[in-house]
Amino acid sequence: MKFVVSLLINKNVENEEEIREYTRNICSYINNIDCLYIYNVTKYELDKFYEALSRYSNIEYVTCEDFGEVLNYDRMMKHAQEVKADYNIMLELGYYFEEDVFTTIKKYIIEHPNSDIAIYTPTPLYGCQLHERKGEMVRYVMGGCRLIGTFVNVNIYTILKGFKIEYYQSMFDYEYCIRARLAGYKILLFNNEVLRNINYRIIEKKIGFTTVSTYDKDPLDIYYEYRNRLYLWDEYKKIDPYYVKLDKKLAKAERHEMKWRDKGYRDKLVMFEKAKDDYKNGVVGKIKYGKREIKY
Repeated sequence: MKFVVSLLINKNVENEEEIREYTRNICSYINNIDCLYIYNVTKYELDKFYEALSRYSNIEYVTCEDFGEVLNYDRMMKHAQEVKADYNIMLELGYYFEEDVFTTIKKYIIEHPNSDIAIYTPTPLYGCQLHERKGEMVRYVMGGCRLIGTFVNVNIYTILKGFKIEYYQSMFDYEYCIRARLAGYKILLFNNEVLRNINYRIIEKKIGFTTVSTYDKDPLDIYYEYRNRLYLWDEYKKIDPYYVKLDKKLAKAERHEMKWRDKGYRDKLVMFEKAKDDYKNGVVGKIKYGKREIKY
């Protein structure tokens, strides 16, 4: 089997501490894959970072335009097709596998070959979140998952004809998971193998004498996620009502937490309203800013 990793770089990397950290993350899997493809979608040269990786011979570097999240991921999957990879693991800076996680998942795939599994996913957690080990090593997922850090079956991706490009950013991976499941394929979650994400910021808010906290969410992420959720819910409400009902409940809980814990919620509410308006007007692709002011 051929395993490749596609690493998307969407920011400058010149700080020595960052270079050491990102290089260390790559070291956790570089010797267990056939090739690492680094996609630089920034306008920076990244010479210092590339120099730190120069001792590895199985790395190829690609400089390309940033077409948005969905097209970037679609491009990485199409390249995996071209090099005849069996599995493509797509990553971004700031995500890393805990010790031996990559090796464990790869070993499982090799020892338990199953052409019906579209995605093998580790358990995704923020860097600060605690993880309680479970007795059950793996289980099938009835919903979906983000594709970052997962082992994506390239052949099934080809059969399903890729991602929903019009989403531009966010929720395209969940939509892909739904199509995979409806086509008879499966998503396998590794309960005790963790993928960490350090790209987050915790914000605090005082309520009386109590201080509450939550994870900060970028306004653009709010827009794309909510707009595309609306499209997804509408498309699959009769085809996969279980998932849609579950995701609506989750979205409501997330918004409730943001409302009470994020002191900048009123500003972010604007993006929820714009997402709803654009959904009603059939707007897809990259966000378009109009002149009309949204009241709240």
